[in-house]
Amino acid sequence: MKELDLFYKILLSDKPSELIKENEEYFFELIPDLKKCKGFNQNSKWHIYDVYEHTLHVVDGVDNNIIMRIAALFHDLGKPYVYKEDENGNGHFYNHWVKSNEIFLKFAKDNNFPDDMTRVISNLILYHDLSLEMKDIKLKALIKEIGKENIKYLFNLKRADLKAQSSEFHYMLDRYDKEEEKLNNLV
Repeated sequence: MKELDLFYKILLSDKPSELIKENEEYFFELIPDLKKCKGFNQNSKWHIYDVYEHTLHVVDGVDNNIIMRIAALFHDLGKPYVYKEDENGNGHFYNHWVKSNEIFLKFAKDNNFPDDMTRVISNLILYHDLSLEMKDIKLKALIKEIGKENIKYLFNLKRADLKAQSSEFHYMLDRYDKEEEKLNNLV
């Protein structure tokens, strides 16, 4: 087996989180930044899991295709690097998507990912946490950047990400439905 054969096989399984846990040493060696997420408490009312467990829930929660599973795996890996606590002890991860994307891009380059696949996954990571309450002109620019055909991927990741957080905020899933419909109607 090539080095990434097991990686792809696990990510495309029915419940990748279980197999990732069973093969943690392999995953931690392949993606050292993933190990930094294990046990990393988010100290946030939004999050009920550490970064690692949250990530595994998101990987399980997205559609079973390699683009979605890789985007889910890398979407928050930058959090330990940007963590800040406010005066009340609440954790914040400003611009974590930038660091997460850097980690992904290095991995993609080191493993010779195709450019088109890298671009789609990179955009999903960069925009997964973006609030889409913006003017139509900016939304059209976003659609051009990510590609209309990838809107469904973006919202699949956003939904899985939200579902892997505190249920107190799951009401936002309705907002995501409206935002996705709006984006699809803009083009």
